[in-house]
Amino acid sequence: MATNGREALEICRNTPHNLILLDIRMPEMDGVEFIRWLRASGDQCKVIVLTTFDDDEYVFEALRLGAVGYLLKDIDPEELTKAIQTVQGGGTLISPAIATKLVKEVTRYRAVDPAVSKEILAKLTPREIDVLHRLAQGEDNREIASQLQLAEGTVKNYISSIYEKLELKDRAQAIRFAIMHGLL
Repeated sequence: MATNGREALEICRNTPHNLILLDIRMPEMDGVEFIRWLRASGDQCKVIVLTTFDDDEYVFEALRLGAVGYLLKDIDPEELTKAIQTVQGGGTLISPAIATKLVKEVTRYRAVDPAVSKEILAKLTPREIDVLHRLAQGEDNREIASQLQLAEGTVKNYISSIYEKLELKDRAQAIRFAIMHGLL
């Protein structure tokens, strides 16, 4: 058992595994960053997030990066055992509180008229749309910069401009916006 994200990386590098039970907030490297590293390294093991945090940004990013479970730590131990068995059998399991959030988000996304999306997206330059698309796919600023052959500072400027033009506050809102307006 690891006590922080860096230790978890070392364990994964040196120990065979097919399922990881992961907290989203850990010292030295958070769970989202850990999942991103795991996937970038080619490791496709199943990840269940077990945490006390149900912040939208953590939930959506962890699931988008491939977590197959997102459970809150108040889960009954027997239910946790069943959840692990479900995931090992190829299923997905999400705490009811998290599932409610996801349903609300999906319902919101379906309410956007394509004509409205086109009008809103017209505020952005083609490069900003490309950056938003990549951001919504989970690329970090460094990856976006590399893919688009830009400086990382330039990417940060594009993201700030996108947030301002679309009145967004953070990456989670940008991801929701991109999904809602058909960029994914």
